[in-house]
Formats: sequence, C-alpha cells, structure tokens
Amino acid sequence: MRRTRNALFSLLAGLACTSAGAASFPCEKAQSRVEKAICADAELSQLDEYLARYYGGARAGLGAGGACLAANQREWLSKTRNACPDAACMRKAYLERLGELHPLQPGATSLRNLELPRVPALVWIIPPAGDNVAAPPKPNAPPLEVRGELFDDVAQGDGFLLRGAQGSTLLVMLMFIDEATAQRLTVLSKMPDVSYLARGGGAANSSGRIYFEPSRCVFLYRLP
Repeated sequence: MRRTRNALFSLLAGLACTSAGAASFPCEKAQSRVEKAICADAELSQLDEYLARYYGGARAGLGAGGACLAANQREWLSKTRNACPDAACMRKAYLERLGELHPLQPGATSLRNLELPRVPALVWIIPPAGDNVAAPPKPNAPPLEVRGELFDDVAQGDGFLLRGAQGSTLLVMLMFIDEATAQRLTVLSKMPDVSYLARGGGAANSSGRIYFEPSRCVFLYRLP
C-alpha cells in the first residue's frame, strides 16, 4: 500500500488543477458528507475522477450487461464508499473498485501509472435473458457464488460451465447466450491456469443440478 500511496502522491504533485476540478462532480455543489470529504482531499478527488472514467469505460464495453453494472455501482456507492467513516477507508474502497473494473478498460481509460490492489477482477457480466417467457423474472432467487475453471461446452449443447471442487455449475445456458457474451466467454475459457468466481442468483432443475438463474445478472471475476 505504501508503494500505491507514493505513486498517488507523485502523480498528484504534478497536477495543475485543484481538487475541486479533479472530482467527477462540481465541488461547488457538494452537499453530502461524502462529497465534501472528496472535495477536501486531493487524493480522493483524483480517485473519484479515475473511477468515473473506469465506470464509463466498463459500462460501454459490457453492452447489454452495462445496466447490471449501473445497479452494481449504485450499490457500491451506498453500501461501500458512503459507509466509510473516514478518508482512509474511502481511499481503500476507491482503489479496490478500480482494481475490480480494470480488466474492462479500453486503452483510452486504462491507468498505467497507478498500482492497484490484487482483488477479484470483473471480466464480464452476463445480462439477464431477454426472453421473459423462457426465463421469467425471479427476483427472489437465492444468491449463488461459484469458483472454478471456465469451460466451453457449447458444442455439446449446454453452454458455458464453471468446473470446481464441487463439480460443474452451468454459468449460462446455450439458448440464452447473446453474441457479445459468447465471444467474451470463448476467449476467457481459453486462458490457461485461470480461476474464476461467478456471482448471481441460483436455481436447480428437477434432477437437482445447480445453475445460474438466467433472469438475473451474473458477474464473472478473474481471481488474483
């Protein structure tokens, strides 16, 4: 963390703008405790601007999954950043969120002068199925979290699976895979020696096989 902080201070020392100009919002309109804390701290202000860029870059690249990220970002703001009691907690929250969104950045927004912490890194979001008849909304589906190797089983008619110590879990069914998701998961499944973490809603078929509920967003992370 000392190296990270040093990198931040070195970067901030060269900035010509003030903290009010660096935040992602106009500091002259800051009203909440959190907004005022950001505007009063040059490092937090710069991190806030960085995160705005990262969030925008990630949402644009996710296609239909961008709406899932929008809801996730609102939750992060309210339950993580805004729950911080002090600036140190907020710095940690910002850095971890930047690390989480880093793999989804295009070259124009990717940070190269800042060391980010090693955290589960978001590599894709599978959007809810568009067919509400085949996949009726189930907002009360219990949370499901699975770790394992990503396996392409499209040729066999299943879809994409996560294979872990507890067996295989269907990540997304073939009938619900959109083109962008198919392309992204195909690439990810070919990466050697990579473990993934998937989070979403859980369901089970009549034979007891567990799968991710297709009417819910499924977040896929690369584990450090």
